[in-house]
Amino acid sequence: MSSDASTVDADYAMRHWLSEEPGQIEIGSEAHKRLFCRMLLDTHNPYKPAVIVWPKLDPEALQRVTSLPIWDIAVQTEGRAQLRVSAYTALINDPLLREALVMDGGEEARHKVVLSKLVEFYGISLAPEPAYQMPKDPEWGWLVTGYSECVDSFFGFGLFEAARRTGYFPDELVETFEPVMQEETRHILFR
Repeated sequence: MSSDASTVDADYAMRHWLSEEPGQIEIGSEAHKRLFCRMLLDTHNPYKPAVIVWPKLDPEALQRVTSLPIWDIAVQTEGRAQLRVSAYTALINDPLLREALVMDGGEEARHKVVLSKLVEFYGISLAPEPAYQMPKDPEWGWLVTGYSECVDSFFGFGLFEAARRTGYFPDELVETFEPVMQEETRHILFR
């Protein structure tokens, strides 16, 4: 991942963010909304997928990474998530919430680009992507996306941690994905 000053600062902000909302926060209150929106907006990492330096993998590690049957699902999941977030955002009039949702949708789209760059770099073949459909009920699509991200992240975070501990993925590859993992964590908190 890039180590320019803006991404280093963003990484620090993401790991050390504190709310400026005073006192105890009542769930569902305006302060609660501000807290969640500010958390997402203030901790955005401006990294660019096009400049990610993917680590060269030895032949065994490359085989392990490219043989995982998850890459189609991962790319398609991010494609659907971005569309669902965008559909829900169109319903929102509150300026702060809308700003946070636009950022959330942009980050989802960026995750799809990150995964697309990874499969391109490592020569992973993907099935043709389906035509993504706008949800008939944007609010329900938003809720499903939040729930799905919790489930997906449970397995994704577990996969990366198990891969890190066992050496299944080289440390450089795990570290390259760290900003995406942090963003997914932020998205789960936001939803």
